[in-house]
Amino acid sequence: MFPPHGLGLPLGLLLSACGPFTYISRVTFGASPEYARARVTNAEKMAPYEYTAATEYLRKSKELAGHARFHDANIFGKKAREMAEKAQQVARHREKNDELPIFIPDGTMYITKEGGVRRGSPNSPPQEVDSERPNLQRLEDEKPELRRKGGSQ
Repeated sequence: MFPPHGLGLPLGLLLSACGPFTYISRVTFGASPEYARARVTNAEKMAPYEYTAATEYLRKSKELAGHARFHDANIFGKKAREMAEKAQQVARHREKNDELPIFIPDGTMYITKEGGVRRGSPNSPPQEVDSERPNLQRLEDEKPELRRKGGSQ
């Protein structure tokens, strides 16, 4: 038989250190990689609100962990991960739909029915890609004549 205090002490130490383990799992392996992915998806420009929120939540989480307030650090770490994931989603959506991240009411932008921001006016037709080929004949006419060496001049 094990003495009661032989198992209780290591178990008590392990359970009292739950906060740091959760912090490592939630922030180091959860929020930080999501934040890095948000940076790669250009979320800083395309989803500034969500990206800034993720940045500040992650900063606060690390600050609180530095003061051994792991419960609070874990809460902010969870919020940082959620906002980083949302920043990625918003950035992908805006890039896919060719939307702008902010609306400046100067007459050069409009808000779509879906809530996106686009350049131009709502009545203007969507801009098409120019598929017309350049006039290559004109370029041929402008090309200087090349003289061969050793030939007639």
